[in-house]
Amino acid sequence: MPVEFVIHASDLRHALKQLKANRGKFHESDFVDVLVSGCAATFRSVGTEAEVPVDGKRPGAARIPLRIVDKMNREVRTLKTKELPFLCEAGRIKVGSWSVTHPDIELGRIPDQRISLPIDVSVLDTLALAEILSVDKIVEENMRSRVEEARETRARVVAAAHAVLGTFDVTERQLQDLVDANVKDAAERLKRSLKIA
Repeated sequence: MPVEFVIHASDLRHALKQLKANRGKFHESDFVDVLVSGCAATFRSVGTEAEVPVDGKRPGAARIPLRIVDKMNREVRTLKTKELPFLCEAGRIKVGSWSVTHPDIELGRIPDQRISLPIDVSVLDTLALAEILSVDKIVEENMRSRVEEARETRARVVAAAHAVLGTFDVTERQLQDLVDANVKDAAERLKRSLKIA
């Protein structure tokens, strides 16, 4: 079912500006979840959340690629109206007179509100999160690219440490065990703070 609301242009510009901040290399892979009630819309992406008042016509949830949200932001700045109708359907968004179609625009995705991490979450915490969440949950929470990068960083750093410490007969397995222990400790800490069983 489509998600539809009316929003002040200034509120939409403000929310979209917040979502774009500090994305860096994840700009192309991140998504924005839009949760709409009768009176508010929450725009949420990894590490950022903005809630703005709206006139909710058809509440619901939508997931939009951040790169599409960035295009939307550029177009919204050119529109000369105070209030904008916002309609999101599977594969399509229309804001005011601007619209875009994209196969990755989805409806009905509601992210887990407990998992709210900073944009610049550490490699250790990213690896810990991958230990406590299922693969499907990592994808659902839009963390896949961050987890993949953290795993690549782990492999690269362990190999570099072994190149130096191998001189002292420190094995790569010993380094892996050390990293595993730290990831396990971080996972326990995250479970407690996120209240995940």
